[in-house]
Amino acid sequence: MSNAIINAATVILIFFIGYAFKQQKLTNIDTAKKMSAVVIYITLPCAILSGSAGAIDINPSLFFVVPLSFLISFTLPFTGYLLYRKNPEKCVFVMLNLGGFNIGNFILPFMQNILTPEGFIALCLFDLINAFFCFGGVYCMALWFNRNGYNSGEKINLKKIFLELSKSVTSFCCILSVALAALSITLPEFLLHPIKVIGGSNSFLCMLIIGMALNFNVNIEKVKKSLEIILIRYGMATVFGVAVFMMLPYSAMVRLIIMAMVFAPITSIAPITALRSLPKFAEDSANLNMVSIIISAVIITLITAFHPVLLSL
Repeated sequence: MSNAIINAATVILIFFIGYAFKQQKLTNIDTAKKMSAVVIYITLPCAILSGSAGAIDINPSLFFVVPLSFLISFTLPFTGYLLYRKNPEKCVFVMLNLGGFNIGNFILPFMQNILTPEGFIALCLFDLINAFFCFGGVYCMALWFNRNGYNSGEKINLKKIFLELSKSVTSFCCILSVALAALSITLPEFLLHPIKVIGGSNSFLCMLIIGMALNFNVNIEKVKKSLEIILIRYGMATVFGVAVFMMLPYSAMVRLIIMAMVFAPITSIAPITALRSLPKFAEDSANLNMVSIIISAVIITLITAFHPVLLSL
């Protein structure tokens, strides 16, 4: 059995562990909300910094990945706004679940065995912008674009947007990680060891929280809503993925990893953000996240299985 299939099965297993805990009344949505703070401010930043174990030579042309990531990350939720702006509450939900990619907890584990140092840097640069959208950017977009029809209880202005983005500890860790690699600086072992230990629990906690928010009692209307978002997201991912792989003037590995990232599942932070702004839709967001994980697992498994063919193109 390939590592990609084992990783996918492990993710689904953790989902069901979290769901079983909720069913047995050991945890609930409030528990998941409290645990989300641990993920956002502790385990995820440590998971990123744990990659700063060595120096990597960075090709300056790779920095074009930064504006490319911004374009893709902005276009997805903005498309949701254009399609659903007449229904502000639904529009907020759609935008929150269209924006952001689960890269650190999904793409990296799936593809770490085939990544070259150049591919790893491309992944970090893409995730640098993606993290800003996941941890504040999409949330601010959703509330700002729907400010005249949806009252979240929070006033969104330029100051609020910068305040939200300033809370993105993950983005600052991405910047620090790339800077350490570019400057050939290695963290000392007395710092690196605890960072690796804490970061090693990040994937488990993220998936466990999603499992706690899962609810399989869905009706036709909820299924239809999920299918709409899935079709929009993966339809656009197909367009972006093909364009990236066929048009970017990079090595095949860099094009391959960027293509894989646009097929990444919905960020695992989406259900956590839904808990904050649309609590009644938190379970819908968790269910949508699980469907996205399954679809992306199939796609990324195929990409990794056929990567020698893709790299030869």
